[in-house]
Amino acid sequence: MEFFIGLTFDTSSIHHTKIESFRKRFDPKHQKGDQLQLTLMPSFSIDFAKNEDFSNFTEELSDLLDSHLIGLDEVSQIEFNGITFSMGKKGLLALTPIISPDLLHCQESLFYFLKESGARFKKSKSAFNPLLPIGRFDYPDLLESAIETAKIEFSNPFVMNGLSFVLFEKSPQQWLARTNLYDFDSRDHFFFVNQLCQNF
Repeated sequence: MEFFIGLTFDTSSIHHTKIESFRKRFDPKHQKGDQLQLTLMPSFSIDFAKNEDFSNFTEELSDLLDSHLIGLDEVSQIEFNGITFSMGKKGLLALTPIISPDLLHCQESLFYFLKESGARFKKSKSAFNPLLPIGRFDYPDLLESAIETAKIEFSNPFVMNGLSFVLFEKSPQQWLARTNLYDFDSRDHFFFVNQLCQNF
């Protein structure tokens, strides 16, 4: 079985709407219902002998996230401040986030827990780089066009509110959201934003 862990976002924000509009134009996987997410832990393979083993695994992942994130709802305020791209078998265009030390520490703990649980990663740990994919391309000229458009539409830094850490599982056709591992409390989001407003 193949999985990855991603952070999903509040769909009501203007920035989420703007990104979804971009993806409709430049990401063919968008048509398959691919959920907008920031990849915290890249794809890994792990096998389970029984359904109970999988249930225990996801429960331990949830407990780990809870121990790191409880009381730290400001961690969910993710600032994006640029774009990046790569060319492999297919081109990838992504937004680059500013990752807080708390979230980096959480990522580190997840990595070691997964390794101890028998997970096999396609990338080395040094290559882990949280990104928000917004476009995938089969041809270089399409990627170049998307980069120029992204430079215009995402020229200024912005912040989005994270909603949930989700375990995604690979199906024959696409990645599917399998289990919510941790949900940020929307009431805490509201309180946090109000506190910020009062401080200015």
